[in-house]
Order: sequence, then structure tokens, then C-alpha cells
Amino acid sequence: MKKNNIGSISVISTPIGNSEDITIRAIRTLNEIDIIACEDTRVTSKLCNMHEINYKGKLVPYHEHNSVKMIPLILKKLREGFNVGLVTDAGTPLISDPGYKLIKKALDNNIIVKSVPGPSALTAAISISGISTDQFMFSGFLPRKASLRNKKLSSLANLESSIVIFENATRLNKLLIELYSSLGNRNISIIREITKIYEENIRGKIKDVIKLLEDKKVKGELVILIEKPEEDNNIYTDEKIIDMLKIDVSKLGVSKASKKISKITSIKSDYIYKLALKLNKSDF
Repeated sequence: MKKNNIGSISVISTPIGNSEDITIRAIRTLNEIDIIACEDTRVTSKLCNMHEINYKGKLVPYHEHNSVKMIPLILKKLREGFNVGLVTDAGTPLISDPGYKLIKKALDNNIIVKSVPGPSALTAAISISGISTDQFMFSGFLPRKASLRNKKLSSLANLESSIVIFENATRLNKLLIELYSSLGNRNISIIREITKIYEENIRGKIKDVIKLLEDKKVKGELVILIEKPEEDNNIYTDEKIIDMLKIDVSKLGVSKASKKISKITSIKSDYIYKLALKLNKSDF
């Protein structure tokens, strides 16, 4: 049934692991709104059942693969006076997900957007990491394509702030090697199973964590925090440079690896090249 006034859209946070982590306001809002735009209707219906939220006839799918189709339909409902809630499967919408497309369109059409804050894997991980985050860069998931990924890692290496990224456990070992090669041996915190029974914080220098995880199987989605460079972190000893060469030469060759490490360390590439030539082929 068409209503008189233009509706509003509420961005609603939901639990990231522990189903008890939902606010009273989120429950009330989900009960009151007319439409719930959700990433996966099965996940949201389960949450609604658990908290006795009235969701019958309210759920519509909204995700990366149908956003082009759904945005005009949701905007139409908002113009007709229906109030909409936007949720993701876990946590706060718009943090490393496609919800911003809908919110931008709503704002561009002078539709009121409300925040119903709550759980976020990003802020929860920061709070228990022990990593300095007075300044930090959140980079979400790194690109999968090698050229874009390397470009992103190079840009992160030049930051003087801590870095937060998301990653899947199946790609963790590859990522750690890339981080060590690009950023050096910084302090790192890997948060897994956040807010769940087996929540774990794996901490240490990147090189030590790589060794630690050789015999440890890690599962699930991870939040990874890399501390900003220490004051003495820019003192790159020959040993540090050789460690970086051992990682990069096999992938890039001596010349390209030397130039890459030169950009990171500000040490002349010809000096790094000479160090590489002293190593045995078996080192790579």
C-alpha cells in the first residue's frame, strides 16, 4: 500500500559472530521498518527468528550481484513512503561491502539515511589487537590481480600509519610473505573467529608469525593489523635486505627485485643487486 510521505533508510549493524551482540535499537528498528534489504535472506531470517523480529514479507535480497537491479526498486519504495533497513550478513553495512551504492543514490535523491550502529569486525579487532591505531588505514580486501595487488602493497609501504586489512585464511601465508617483502618485519596482529568461542589473536613480528603458522591451520575470515613503522624500522640491515631478496627474486628476478626493494628501503638498487649476486641460487 502506497504511503504519503517519503520513507527513510536505516543502516543497521548486526552481530559479527556472537548472536547476542545486537542492540535494542536494532531489534526495534527491524520490527518497525517495512522492508529489510539484506545480503542473504536466509542469514537475516535466522537472526530475526532468534530475536523474535517480525520479518514476514519484509526481506528483499540486496548484494553485489543484484545491486544494479535492486537500487531503482528500493528507491521507488522509499519514494512511496516505505521505510527500509539495510543489513549485511555480519557487522556494519558499507564496510568493505557494496551497500554504499544504495546509500549514495538515496542521499543523491534527498532521502534521509539513519545510522543504527553496533558491531563491526574492524573496530572490534582494533580494540583487542594491541596495535597502535591512533592513525590507521583500512584497506579492506586487497586486489586479487597480481599487478593491482603489488601496486596496492607498494602504496601501503609508504604510509606512516598502521594498516588494517581483511583476508581469507586460505590466502594468509601468501599475504604474510607479501607483507614481509613490501613492508618489512613489522608487528602484526591476526584476529580470527572474532566474538566467537575460539576467538584468537595471533601476534608478533611478521617473520615470526610466518614461522609460527607453518604448523598451524587457520580457518575463516581474518582481520589483520600491521603496526606503523617503528622509529628504527627504516634501518635496513644487510640481513633484512637479504631476507627480502629471498622472497622477491624467485618471482621477479634479481634486477626487478632489487629495484622494488630499493623503493621500499631508499637504498640504491645497485647495492641491493650486488647483495643478491652474492647469494646462492638455492637461497631463492
